[in-house]
Amino acid sequence: MNAKDTFLHLGRFNIKDGSQTRFWLDTWLGNKPLKEKFPSLFNTVRRKQDSIATVLSTPILNISFRRNLVGTNLTNWNRIVASLQHLNLSLERDVFVWGLSVSGIFTVKFMYAALINNGVRVPQDIWQTKLPLKIKIFMWYLKRGVILTKDNLARRNWHGDKTCSVCHSLETTQHLFFNCSYAKFLWRSIHILFAIPPPQNINDLFVHWSKQGRKKYNTLLLTAAAALMWAIWLTRNEIVFDKYKPKSFLQVLFRGTHWLRQWAKLQRHDDLKDQLISVAQFLETSALEFFGSTGWQS
Repeated sequence: MNAKDTFLHLGRFNIKDGSQTRFWLDTWLGNKPLKEKFPSLFNTVRRKQDSIATVLSTPILNISFRRNLVGTNLTNWNRIVASLQHLNLSLERDVFVWGLSVSGIFTVKFMYAALINNGVRVPQDIWQTKLPLKIKIFMWYLKRGVILTKDNLARRNWHGDKTCSVCHSLETTQHLFFNCSYAKFLWRSIHILFAIPPPQNINDLFVHWSKQGRKKYNTLLLTAAAALMWAIWLTRNEIVFDKYKPKSFLQVLFRGTHWLRQWAKLQRHDDLKDQLISVAQFLETSALEFFGSTGWQS
């Protein structure tokens, strides 16, 4: 919806029955909406959202102004009225014609290009990683803060239990992926074994934590983070929806390393594949050695 105005400015309406096209706000008469062609006249209109069908529903145009039209406003209004002399409505629906393709049919590709060319910045870090599409979307949702943790569900008028299924604190994105016992264990394991301080929050993860390596290896850091967070998310969902008992810390860790191995196959270069596999093996053997020497209750 934030892109709606831009979308409408990149096309125009062919008028049929006039019911889907707004008289003042949409582009249909010329290459601009009437509100942009005649801003002073538009400011005096009482009902700015009326469709063309509504305006033409009476013999005298069904438009009400807040004051009498004089001077330039009257001249402009007469120009508009004159341009409507040959407009005949039909029974078909109005047609929106996309202005950026020869076919006149909207495509996401051309819309994307138009936004980028007009200065919209789209970070590519997530989309350039070699991950399954659903994992990229999962990470994008995390970055945007719209993943359906219980606090976000509550904002949509969901009235269920809002506590974390693992530790019974209030479940938020921050809590589930950084402060919960599962998350703390995974991030501290990375910290201890690889000397990489854990990220503090989502912004820190994407802006600083995943940018610590050379450019070639930043995507590997993001891939490793995705594996751990996906393991947490799957484990949480099993508890919530399938009524599973909470898994042990080691099970969650091994679930993350499983995904690392799977996603290593997607890397283009053998050295990147080998590094992800080595990370997975090191995490597993180190965790097993730690629990074996200090006891499972630790």
